[in-house]
Amino acid sequence: MLRSRQGLLLVEAVLSAVLIGVGLIFISRGLGGQLQALARVTEQDRLIALANSKLAELEGAMAFGHAPLSGQGSFGAPDEAYRWAVRAVPRQEEEGEPPACEVTLSVSREGASTVSMTAVWPAEWIPPAWF
Repeated sequence: MLRSRQGLLLVEAVLSAVLIGVGLIFISRGLGGQLQALARVTEQDRLIALANSKLAELEGAMAFGHAPLSGQGSFGAPDEAYRWAVRAVPRQEEEGEPPACEVTLSVSREGASTVSMTAVWPAEWIPPAWF
C-alpha cells in the first residue's frame, strides 16, 4: 500500500509542474501582448502630442504672418525621428462666409503609424506651397 501511495505522489508532482508550466506560458504571452499594446499606445500619444504642438505653432505663426516656407519638416531634439507635413484644401464658400481652407497636418515616424489633424483657417493665412 505504501508503494502505490508514493507513485501517486510522483505523478501528482509531475502533473502539477506541467500545469504550472503551461499556465506560466499563457501568462507570459499575455504580458508580452500587453507590453506591445502599451508601446503602440505610447507611440500614438507621442504622435498626437507632437501634432497638437505643431498645429498650435503653425497657427500662431500664420496669425502673425510668419508662414514657414515649406509645408513639411522634422522636429528638433529629442524628436528628430518624427516628420510633419501640412497641406491645405480650399473650402467651398457659402454666401457671406470669408474664404477658408481645410488645413491637414500629418505627423509620422518611419515604421510607425501616422496621426492627422484637420483645422479650418482663413485662406489668407495659407502659403501657396501648401496647396
